[in-house]
Amino acid sequence: MSPETLTLLAAPFLNGIREKMTETYGFSFLDEASLKSVVLASVTGPDYVCFNIAPGTATPVYTSAPGKAFFAHLPEKAQRRLLSRIRFRKFTAHTLVSRRSFEAELARIRKQGYATDFAEEAQGCHCGGVAVLDPEKRPVAALWISGMAKRLPKTKLLASIRTLQETALLIEKALAAQSVRTHIETPHSASVKAALALFKDRIRQPVRHEELARLCRVSYSTLRTAFLRETGMTPGQCQLSLRLEEAQRLLAEEASPITAIAEQTGFCNQKHFSMIFKRKLGLSPLAYRRQHATSTAAWSPAGQGGRRPFPKTRPRER
Repeated sequence: MSPETLTLLAAPFLNGIREKMTETYGFSFLDEASLKSVVLASVTGPDYVCFNIAPGTATPVYTSAPGKAFFAHLPEKAQRRLLSRIRFRKFTAHTLVSRRSFEAELARIRKQGYATDFAEEAQGCHCGGVAVLDPEKRPVAALWISGMAKRLPKTKLLASIRTLQETALLIEKALAAQSVRTHIETPHSASVKAALALFKDRIRQPVRHEELARLCRVSYSTLRTAFLRETGMTPGQCQLSLRLEEAQRLLAEEASPITAIAEQTGFCNQKHFSMIFKRKLGLSPLAYRRQHATSTAAWSPAGQGGRRPFPKTRPRER
């Protein structure tokens, strides 16, 4: 998935925590060529003196919290390859300046699940970072928050990191759903293709195993084996995924009541629909609709969301 597509997928979730974050926060990825953490998107904090951090801003992987969080979750082989290329430079008294100290920091990050930067690259600046993992548990991006040390002491930073961890889980669920759609859209054998067409045609109706196998002209065990091999899912899981995908489309594009959408996508009632939707996607149907509307109306890659046209402080690297 390209950084641009990944950012668009994450946008509703970034907007969804705007009211919880007191400092500037955003979304970054690791540029392996430069060994730097690069900002994909940022949302400037609500106060006049919050940092204004532009997309494209890059910082050394060993000084930035998002860079360290991303790096800590790389496969061991990739870590060793990149570690050999890092040339450590001291920015402040707190900068990690050796491979040994950096590796110890990476081990700590993997154990506790988040990274911090207490004035390691710039005096008076604190930052926290959390990795975002794909369905194979590989890092694809990192969430971060950054602010002046006196406004973001350790206790306040850790509280914000907990919000970032919750948000990372939601983005990971969305990535998993995207992965399912990719599996469904790839070429398939005749029996799986026939079953998928039937699922899409009967989105409101349950399809029994015996009927499905008969219409696909194979035994159900053969069909199930083919589904697992070609999509990574059973036929039932695949059908549920298609129904949830259609529910997401209806929630985003139409103003129909949620009860009507539950009926249109084959759920027995709104309560059951809401329970399944939240369990699979991390948001209730209503929250998903609201966040999608907010994202469509207000999101901009620069992170200002139309709120302020001018920078509030001198931009800094993060």
